[in-house]
Amino acid sequence: MAGEANITDVAALDELRRAMIKFREEVGIAVAEADSEVKSTFVWLERDRMLHWRRAVPRLDEELVGAKSALYRKEMQTMGTGKRPSVIDEKKAVERAKRRAEDARERLERTRRWAATLDRDVSIFKGAMSPIATMIDRDLPDAILRLRNMALALEAYLATPTVSLSEQVDRARAKFASMRRGGETRSSEEEAQADRERAELESDEKALAAARDQALRAIGRTTSGEGGAP
Repeated sequence: MAGEANITDVAALDELRRAMIKFREEVGIAVAEADSEVKSTFVWLERDRMLHWRRAVPRLDEELVGAKSALYRKEMQTMGTGKRPSVIDEKKAVERAKRRAEDARERLERTRRWAATLDRDVSIFKGAMSPIATMIDRDLPDAILRLRNMALALEAYLATPTVSLSEQVDRARAKFASMRRGGETRSSEEEAQADRERAELESDEKALAAARDQALRAIGRTTSGEGGAP
């Protein structure tokens, strides 16, 4: 017959289960926040910056065309003396408009590259986060359930009166020996009573052993992942 399990603290399983529940909640929040940050950045690039520079490029191109037209008109003017007017300010305006238009086109191209890069990085991020999502959605709930079932099984095991089992066996053996020694002087009625008592002791021993084995099997099912749903 198997020996008794050395169980010292079933409450430790409940403490571990509560810690795992808290851990799952905190990790879930962290993952949700990271996912939200990634989505916000992607939306900011695609809908805010991309739209902004797409609108800015044609507008600044128009401003450049206007600055060049102003320069051209000024260059065509002649003063009363036959000298052409100064076009320094108009040329500076053209240069400013040109730099702004080029800067807008460069920023639009950078935004496109960053959006494409971010799109790839988001795919990599989701792939890397997949095991963590599996842990949150499947592994941790399964472990939490197993811990609960283990605690229940151990509590059932501790509630089984296995302490008196060895005593019952020793008493039964002593009584059987006494029955055999005094068997010649007992009547048939006494023999029948002795047989009934012996059968009751054997039945008690089997019942106690079966109860303990059932508790041990419950622990085995829990640790092998066969525990039922909460």
